[in-house]
Amino acid sequence: MSHAAQFNMNANQGAGFDRLFKLKDGNGNTDITNYTFTAKIKPHHTSSTSVAFTVTVTNASHGEFRLTLTDAQTSAMVAGTHQYDLIADDGAGGVDTLIRGYFELEPGISQ
Repeated sequence: MSHAAQFNMNANQGAGFDRLFKLKDGNGNTDITNYTFTAKIKPHHTSSTSVAFTVTVTNASHGEFRLTLTDAQTSAMVAGTHQYDLIADDGAGGVDTLIRGYFELEPGISQ
């Protein structure tokens, strides 16, 4: 693996969040059958508190996985700009940050 891709996302406070990703390399899809993932969001990268995304592999042989947050998780978060990353462990000793970026949480109006 190489440098983390920068990908910024946004969601509404009090609503669930769901994003599908597809991991590819120069030869096409990356098989993520033996991978485990960790993804967290923080108000700032030095913050001691974080919220964990649920990472679900949806099609391992095609490199597809989802990042999700529940409506309860986004309700408990302060609206504003946060930072997140996604770390992958390939099961063979390779651990790498695949994606990082800013996560803009828009304030909930009708919650």
